[in-house]
Amino acid sequence: MLRTSIGRLRAVSLLEGLSYLILLYCSIVMKRIQGHEDAIYIPGMIHGVLFVMLCLLLWFTRKPSGWSYPRCALIFGAALLPFGPFFLEPWLKREDARKRAMAQNTSPSKTNEHTSRRDQPQASARDERS
Repeated sequence: MLRTSIGRLRAVSLLEGLSYLILLYCSIVMKRIQGHEDAIYIPGMIHGVLFVMLCLLLWFTRKPSGWSYPRCALIFGAALLPFGPFFLEPWLKREDARKRAMAQNTSPSKTNEHTSRRDQPQASARDERS
């Protein structure tokens, strides 16, 4: 998952979505209902760092993935919704698999399948008798 830029974006997106839900829990239950004023300090800091990481990864993933600005705006918008990253995850997983498949098909390390007979080793008459 972390080998590609989309994979890293997926991982941070899921962590950011989870931290958002934890932050909402802390702000509603722990701060408003139970009265703990410092309940959102640490979860808020963690969520802020993950959100900035998500924005940076989205910016750096845009060009290699060939995504347009409206598509990136959609991903960014999903990060603003509490359950948005979880709804976005299946699409990002398919995009990651598609990009990895494209990279494997166009890999320069693959051998050329259309080699001529001249390039292939010839079996000698002595090898055929053995």
